[in-house]
Amino acid sequence: MSQFILVTESGADLPQKYIDRFNIKIVPMYVNFGENTFKDSDIKAEDVFDYYEKNKILPTTSGSTPNDFTEIFRNINVTYLDAEIIYIAYSSVTTVSFNSARIAAEEFSNVHMIDSKNCTVGLGTVVIAAAEYIENNPGAEAQDIIQFVEEIRERTRFVFLPYSLLYLKAGGRISNASYIGAMLLKIYPTINLENGYLVAGSKYRGSFKKAYKNMIDKFFSRFELDRETIRLVKVHGLEKKDIIEIETILKEQGVTKTEWVDAGAVISCHGGPGAVGLAGIENK
Repeated sequence: MSQFILVTESGADLPQKYIDRFNIKIVPMYVNFGENTFKDSDIKAEDVFDYYEKNKILPTTSGSTPNDFTEIFRNINVTYLDAEIIYIAYSSVTTVSFNSARIAAEEFSNVHMIDSKNCTVGLGTVVIAAAEYIENNPGAEAQDIIQFVEEIRERTRFVFLPYSLLYLKAGGRISNASYIGAMLLKIYPTINLENGYLVAGSKYRGSFKKAYKNMIDKFFSRFELDRETIRLVKVHGLEKKDIIEIETILKEQGVTKTEWVDAGAVISCHGGPGAVGLAGIENK
């Protein structure tokens, strides 16, 4: 029976309980504060926001390097003899990490690479599903796991709602005119993940509360979701009253257990404080 070790990036925002339970290996992604670069896991979202408030310059993000992957792959091979490595990647169209892993994998014969076409809690959801599949199918081979992940990623849905568009504007993702117009009209646009790309979704006018209620209701009306796979990501600054209200809305949608994930620095650079995201896997 083969032993499988799962690998993913810190941008998956995986809670420590899953890392420990399934022995998942995490490759660092990075956040750049001017000339200083830090591992995603070594800083917090509020560090990003504090830096922007003081300098009016948005930190930038960068993917994992080939050396990062070489180190992880080599350590796995030394520690777990004859193990197979299943690397489930942060969306390859959004970062260089997947290509870095490809370069590193040339030195090893036991690395299997899969593009999750997801990020943050969406990627984490795919990784957790893969870990549970391996746990529940002790006779599975590498190709079985790859096939499972490639199928499940196509049914994994993710939507994200920024509280403010300031960070999207600062990062050059929307124009100043769009930012001002949204502020004046109190418009909250969502961001969807489609085929690995983060794309503009629906726009909701009114309060933030109204926006996330509409976002959640549309998410469940659009997709036939397995309620057991629903997870949320919250960025530092999301208020407690909104967390409670969101949980109430989810209960109305049949979600009996709400699992929150804290957003790391990478996704926080793009979403800004107070943002919220929602992920889940569609039923077959």
